[in-house]
Amino acid sequence: RNLLDNPNLRLKSRDLSNLLEQSVDSYTTPRPKLYTTYVDDGMRIVRDEDDHVFIYGRVSESEEESDYKGVMADLGVGKLLE
Repeated sequence: RNLLDNPNLRLKSRDLSNLLEQSVDSYTTPRPKLYTTYVDDGMRIVRDEDDHVFIYGRVSESEEESDYKGVMADLGVGKLLE
């Protein structure tokens, strides 16, 4: 988590994709297709090209950023110990 929270670290995925496209003949950058249906102001349904469905709902009217610096990462490790 500390590595991911480092403000000086950035994964330049576009640069990596460009390098791969130039270096590997069989590589093309993936371009996923998403289909979005807006149900109302608080909900949208997104379907990807594999027909996986994701439903997103607004849980707050606030547009202010949340600060999670004091929150420990939950990577599901606790469930492995159950």
